[in-house]
Amino acid sequence: MTLRVCLCVTLLLSTATGLPRLNSRSSIVGGEDAAPGRWPWMVYLETIEGEDDSYCGGSLINTGWVLTAAHCLDNIRLTGVRVGLLKVLEPTGWHYGVRRVLIHPGYLNFEKHDIALVQLDDYVVISDLVMPVALPTPRDVFSTRSECWVTGWGNVDDDTSLGGNKTLQQLKLPLVDDDTCRMMWPGTNDNHLCAGYMEGGKGSCLGDSGGPLVCKSSSGKFVQVGVVSFVLARGCTQRGYPGVYTRVISYTKFIKDAIRKYS
Repeated sequence: MTLRVCLCVTLLLSTATGLPRLNSRSSIVGGEDAAPGRWPWMVYLETIEGEDDSYCGGSLINTGWVLTAAHCLDNIRLTGVRVGLLKVLEPTGWHYGVRRVLIHPGYLNFEKHDIALVQLDDYVVISDLVMPVALPTPRDVFSTRSECWVTGWGNVDDDTSLGGNKTLQQLKLPLVDDDTCRMMWPGTNDNHLCAGYMEGGKGSCLGDSGGPLVCKSSSGKFVQVGVVSFVLARGCTQRGYPGVYTRVISYTKFIKDAIRKYS
């Protein structure tokens, strides 16, 4: 498999949104190598954008569907997905083709409804390395004290790509309360959530948009609460600006309706 190189696109949103300049692809700063099978739902999207290769992450939510960010697939050709992948330059895991891409009908750039689904052309085989992630229910309650993690293959600093064999990175990070999230990002709403360190230095950056933010539930299992959406263009982990994620529970109807209709 050829290496997919991130094409980082900086967008200037309408002043009506209240959002500053943002990066539309994101990855991990301050993380560490993940162990094989640690995040068995992690998916690598194989895409081609014009003449440039591009990549994003995603999550396996059942044996036939992947959840990701809408901006990862907007006007971009998805050539397939790879599950069970750990190191990009030592391709392992299993490749699956794509039957259908469903971008949320209300998606606008990436500040509104930045979520999408990919239906695979075959059912994946579940194993210790490949397993769907649980989606949130109204009974799940998470707070700033919950154990949460984000994963991705992108940059490890603003201008520094992931080196070596490009091993999947993991980072434990806290959720940010909604009031602080809205104050730092005035254009966000209840369909967004924030996570990261307010002092900066760690968080999502350029290269892994669409990847999952998971938190441990009271039962001890990980639940996907967010999808990596955007960060500041002038710095991936700038002090006072946590990363913004699409809030998954806001889209359970979109997800369930699509799977019911097309499966």
